Amino acid sequence: MGLSKEFVDREFKSIRVVDGRGEVFIEGDFVRLNREKLEIWLSSELNVVRPADATIKGEGEVMVRGTKYTGKVFDASGWKGKAKWVKAMEYVTEPLNLDEILVTLDPRNPAGFGWIVPLPDKALVGALSLGDPRPFVPAVEKRRLSVHGGGIPRVKPIQLSVPAIGDRTGLIKTFTGGGIFGIAELLQNFSNSRKIKKEIERQYLLTEILQRTWRIDLLALRLLHGRTIRVDREFDFHTFLFSLRRL
Repeated sequence: MGLSKEFVDREFKSIRVVDGRGEVFIEGDFVRLNREKLEIWLSSELNVVRPADATIKGEGEVMVRGTKYTGKVFDASGWKGKAKWVKAMEYVTEPLNLDEILVTLDPRNPAGFGWIVPLPDKALVGALSLGDPRPFVPAVEKRRLSVHGGGIPRVKPIQLSVPAIGDRTGLIKTFTGGGIFGIAELLQNFSNSRKIKKEIERQYLLTEILQRTWRIDLLALRLLHGRTIRVDREFDFHTFLFSLRRL
């Protein structure tokens, strides 16, 4: 993505995926971005009007509380419409002595997962689920410092009448809920939107299949207990889980 290292909380070489009866190691180059720091920096580079009560009048005009702004318009107002909403929550805890990201899978949580991301000054411990995520948050013996969470839409991409970016487009990773990869691709070149849309539609289909065949996929994970898989491109968790049955 070409971001400065000041926005990277930590670099990792391994993700350990476990389900209680088996584990698989994924090796590669992974980073944890500090989204809060990045968004603060981005807002400092822009003329931000708050609160953002804007009405888009067309590709070149926006009305904000009675004031007209003209210029190139991009809709970044978040997802609007029907969606399968996934619930996510995350605790910030005292630091943990871990060198890898931990991902936990559970047969009771189809197409969901828990995680532990150890950082230098804290740890992020959370879960994502179609239902209540709290039972799937990994247990750690560290003091909880704060908690946050919310809903993530699982949707197919849509075409809008004005250029759009972020969740408004539906270009959201279906399984993990990540959206920054799509933003980065669009910022490089808006002509990438067709390629990203095709990828998200594929991820949406894979996640729907995973939800229906979850226990089979976890069985495949157990059969591969102890294996190490090397990835050398952007890590796609949807394809990894789906392809376990073919390894």
